[in-house]
Amino acid sequence: MYLLFLLWNLFLAIIPYAIAIQIKNDSIINKKNRKNLLLLCIWFLFIPNTFYLITDFVHLHHTSTRQFLFDSILLSTFTIAGFHLGISSLNHIHKILISNYSNKISTSFLIIICYSSAFGIYLGRILRFNSWDVLSNPVQLLHSILNCLLLYDAYVFTMELGTLILILYILIYYKNKKILWK
Repeated sequence: MYLLFLLWNLFLAIIPYAIAIQIKNDSIINKKNRKNLLLLCIWFLFIPNTFYLITDFVHLHHTSTRQFLFDSILLSTFTIAGFHLGISSLNHIHKILISNYSNKISTSFLIIICYSSAFGIYLGRILRFNSWDVLSNPVQLLHSILNCLLLYDAYVFTMELGTLILILYILIYYKNKKILWK
């Protein structure tokens, strides 16, 4: 029962996926759409939630072998689901970027998104901020972000997790591309 928060975290991971699909569908109809710009900003705030589930392993406690195994499988399942939603969502946005910008610019945005997501996860897991703190607590959030620019741990966390997200995205993206080329 103590892992019920995973349902909430998975729900938060569904939000950017749903927004990415909406942006994709809207951009097919109308490429220059102000609504999509707003949706993209909201998507950017929520995309870290998809990858955040990997940090829920901090809740893995060894009370008994059976409980540890069950919790490990449960956390792994939710993490895989969250990453799948994140990678799929990122793929939708990346395709839109590719259709509107050069490959170099699209790749730059992709890299920025991956590392920004990792930093957002740092803000959530370590500093305990949420996506909605952008609206409900912007001053304290900004102050904390500025303070993080001086913390070595923030850089290490961001670089490691951002690199993991980017590598997984590239592996899946190019695997899917090869399937399409056959």
